[in-house]
Amino acid sequence: MKDDEIKPPKKADQYEYLDSTTEVVFMVEDGKVLTFREYPNVEAFERAAETGEYAGVNQGVKELPDIEAFRDLDI
Repeated sequence: MKDDEIKPPKKADQYEYLDSTTEVVFMVEDGKVLTFREYPNVEAFERAAETGEYAGVNQGVKELPDIEAFRDLDI
């Protein structure tokens, strides 16, 4: 974080890490924070995932439309 003050997360807050990973806050609800991350490449994802445990497929995310549905959005 660029300043010393830690601010509560809010939707669309974006964080960039030294390894070129980007993390964006999607939702804050009931004290929980839902984010999504974009890794610069597969190897960076694999390094980050080494400390996690695979837990199967998230059906809610699986049912979301593919990225093509969002391509025309002005982001």
